[in-house]
Amino acid sequence: MLTFHYFVNQPYLGYPHEAAADFGAVMLKFSNRHFDPEHAAKLYQRYHREFVMAEQVGFDSILVNEHHNAPAAMSPSPNISATVLAKITSRVKIFIGGNILPINGNPLRLAEELAMIDMISGGRLISGFVRGGAVESLAHDVNTVHNREIFDEAHALILKIWTEPGPFTWEGRHFQYRVVNPWALPLQKPHPPIMVPGSTSTETVLWAAEHGYPYIALATRMEATDGLFANYDDALRKRGIEPTPAHHGYVIRVHVAASDDQAHAEARALFGGRIAQVTSMTDMKMHPDAGAWMAPPGYVSKEAARQRRKFMGGTPYAFYAQGYERALETIQIVVGSPESVVAKLDEIRRRFRTGHLGVAHFPTEDETITERWLEMVGAKVFPRLRQIAAG
Repeated sequence: MLTFHYFVNQPYLGYPHEAAADFGAVMLKFSNRHFDPEHAAKLYQRYHREFVMAEQVGFDSILVNEHHNAPAAMSPSPNISATVLAKITSRVKIFIGGNILPINGNPLRLAEELAMIDMISGGRLISGFVRGGAVESLAHDVNTVHNREIFDEAHALILKIWTEPGPFTWEGRHFQYRVVNPWALPLQKPHPPIMVPGSTSTETVLWAAEHGYPYIALATRMEATDGLFANYDDALRKRGIEPTPAHHGYVIRVHVAASDDQAHAEARALFGGRIAQVTSMTDMKMHPDAGAWMAPPGYVSKEAARQRRKFMGGTPYAFYAQGYERALETIQIVVGSPESVVAKLDEIRRRFRTGHLGVAHFPTEDETITERWLEMVGAKVFPRLRQIAAG
């Protein structure tokens, strides 16, 4: 079965691009003096309207995520977004992709919050767990060297809370609880489904396979994704599990319009506009600390760092810096008429044998473009892709 996940970063649109260019980055220390809460409040209302529309046009889930200290995503608490979704939608799954465990600080409370979301939504939660980008750990003053072991311990505790009756004690390296006995437990049993979003980290891919969790590749380069899923499948088979499309997911930016020419004209402007939001790639003086913010010592293994440089460009702006034509060529974006988009997404589906397609749109200040896009993918892309996938 092929499922479609709607994804929008809930970006803060309209910040002064020249200020970002002068600073040399749009993360961590790019000053929040450029944030206008009245403007942001209107953007939240817009994104909530688009969430409702995504359900109406046929998406199977809505994906919300967690980021900090950057205008690219106004989503410091995905659980708040998920709670809103639980009340404004009635059918779609609510995919938190995901809570950043190493910076949460209290996995017991997180387990309770997620249980509440699952109950309030009537059992629609998909709980994603992630290590998060290094910027998130730096924003919350968490030692990046300990990121993975904190992640592992928090995950283990949450699973025990959800599957074993209390009270019990927990004496770990990073978390200690004398009494674990929450009275908020998930509706879904044994627990809500768990998916693991990620990029180029082989360690995370193998961790997902070790636990039998579907892995959702976040717009990773084609050749990198081939290797990620090959490693994942090998590890899954060692556990005695034969991989299926339900184990593989892929998220990609898509723009569709009535014709190929119209779609490319619009997407080229949106892509170029996003570059302007980041900064001028040709004139920008990169902040001297930006690289360290993305990959501080100890955050990833040497192999993971090598893969990131090879397949993600090594800078926070590599996606947009490659240019529109190159992004099309490397299939980092899918653009065209409904027929062209169906053909390209089906190519991706078959290449990665994926049962989960995450479909994201380019950030745009004109919400009518997003609304038209939602209507078109719902009416002319999803039905045909589902038909093809069903054989």
